[in-house]
Amino acid sequence: MKRIALITDTRNSQLDDVLTGDLGDVFSGRVDIRNYFFDSLKPDNLIDADVVLVTTQSKALEIQSHVAEARRILVTQRTIRESDAYRISTIPAGTRVLVVNNLPETTMEMVALMQQLEFNHLEFIPYEEGMDCRNIKIAITPGERNLVPKGIPTVIDIGHRCIDISTFIEIMSRLRIADRSLDHKLLRYAQSNVNLDTGVNRQYKELFKRNIELDAVINLAHEGILLLDNQGKIVLHNQALAEMLSLEDSVVGKGTEVFAPEIQEILNQHQNQEWIVETTGHAIVVNRKEIHYFGERSGNYFNFQEVTYIRQLEQNLSRKLSERGLTTRYSFADVLYQSPRMGECLELARRIAGSEFTLLIMGESGTGKELLAQSIHNASARSRQPFVAINCAAVPESLLESELFGYVGGSFTGALREGKAGLFEQANNGTIFLDEIGDMPPMLQGKLLRVLQERQIMRVGSSKLTMVNIRVIAATNRNLRERIQAGHFREDLYYRLNALSLLVPPLRERREDIFLLLEHFLAQQNQSHLKFSPEARNLLLDYRWPGNIRELGNVANHIALMGGDTVTAQALPSYLVGRTENFETEEKTLRARCGLERALSVLAVLDQFSGEGRKTAGRNSIKDALKARQQSLSEAEVRGVLQVLGELGLVRSSVGRHGTQLSMQGHQFFNWLFNRSVNSPI
Repeated sequence: MKRIALITDTRNSQLDDVLTGDLGDVFSGRVDIRNYFFDSLKPDNLIDADVVLVTTQSKALEIQSHVAEARRILVTQRTIRESDAYRISTIPAGTRVLVVNNLPETTMEMVALMQQLEFNHLEFIPYEEGMDCRNIKIAITPGERNLVPKGIPTVIDIGHRCIDISTFIEIMSRLRIADRSLDHKLLRYAQSNVNLDTGVNRQYKELFKRNIELDAVINLAHEGILLLDNQGKIVLHNQALAEMLSLEDSVVGKGTEVFAPEIQEILNQHQNQEWIVETTGHAIVVNRKEIHYFGERSGNYFNFQEVTYIRQLEQNLSRKLSERGLTTRYSFADVLYQSPRMGECLELARRIAGSEFTLLIMGESGTGKELLAQSIHNASARSRQPFVAINCAAVPESLLESELFGYVGGSFTGALREGKAGLFEQANNGTIFLDEIGDMPPMLQGKLLRVLQERQIMRVGSSKLTMVNIRVIAATNRNLRERIQAGHFREDLYYRLNALSLLVPPLRERREDIFLLLEHFLAQQNQSHLKFSPEARNLLLDYRWPGNIRELGNVANHIALMGGDTVTAQALPSYLVGRTENFETEEKTLRARCGLERALSVLAVLDQFSGEGRKTAGRNSIKDALKARQQSLSEAEVRGVLQVLGELGLVRSSVGRHGTQLSMQGHQFFNWLFNRSVNSPI
């Protein structure tokens, strides 16, 4: 380890403690620091150290006989603490200040130091014993207060001077030690002391450097920045503002008259708000904020942003939302078909994809309406923007509004403190798909109409309108004209949604696609090798498929489960081949115990949830879904129906809060019952 020897006059002196502490602040753990004292050195003592520190030039000469090489001796440059420099700087200009130290040499060093630190507003007088000090009111001393003549009313004791940063740099150079940790220690040390190289002026140069750095940062900003003082004079602006408003090279110090009249009008306002103004061929958003120093208004800050740049930022944000999963899975290439009827539907869908009009997709449940909606989005100019989907019948009415429109913080119990963006905002610049639009509550239909008309939304609990750039695609399996006549759907909303319409054919009208789709579903379960008997093939082709492609997928699951290389009629679901498995008994039981219509309503909800991929549903979810279908059952009534269905083996209920799901027998009973209801009322 490198070694430093510190030589001072007397053991246990304050100066020795101060200098040793300074060295330890920087070199602790890196250098061995040893203390020596002139009054203890014997003529034959030899100091073994890489650097030998002394406090004055005369001491450097005196110590040479104790050092093997004179080049190892270094006279310590000392300075004062920054806090003491501030105290001295506050002394009124022209004041005569007495400088007192322990020796004439150190006294003159102190005077020279004051001059070097550029305290030029004061007259420093070196103290000599016996001199007349009656006209001097202030004395400065580095820890030698006892030597100050009596009668001096004010004594500024700055304590023993500390080691200057230049000495540390010289020591590090001589010892050839330098690394990041030492740099950090030296930086922390230097922050509390005045650097002798430049004196107090060094601080101003540092501030100047920081101002240059600040200017560089401000000029990197894309938005325009303007700072005015209380008199309306330009204090600062960046290059972006100059380019945006076509300003001259230098307008700092000038008034607002250098701006166009429409900009002057905004700059003369006294409210912190936002304006949109057109000037020099640009649409610009301007924000104003007041600046305060020490509680007093000192000026105004203005921020200028071009609308085109804001739109670019919004598009970047939308792309980030896409990365969060607001994307599509399907395109037109994923649609399997052979039937001309489906081919005509896809041809129209491709043409619709090139437009921006609102679209209403109509078709029975399970026909693939969302697949077509995603395909249309992927083929449109918005394909790189978000695709947001929501089932209006699956979300309770109490939550649907906040899901669609978002909310501000604290707008209702349980709301996030920072608020939440709704699906309309998340879909900005992209597409929002509103499935089961026919089941949207009447109260929200009016708000949706405004979105379609004005492309504006308002968050729950807010009074501020937000513009959204979205394409709306809606879908329904209901007859909306009948819903309008029944008073459940707004006629004006229907015409807004029906700007373009697309009717998806049911599976029974595209029988050419039944086996194409069935083989696709079986291939997903590694059952593509299966063959169908003529009887099974005829049964599948003759079946009406009320559940359409979703039901076909369920049949594929059943076939794969039954096994065998050849699919016979016995491998098909019993309801499909006309076997009822004695379901008349279940029907009679339900009629007697809970009402068949109620049971069918609950089974329909569970079948819907199963088709949407939800394995189970709780009683509250079932109740809310029924309410959305305009079918009102209490939680107790739902519980009663589920109990009977469970006893009959039509549903399975998990222990605890895991909910209820249809059993395979329940699926068969529901389809059997549904087919019967088509031909005769329940």
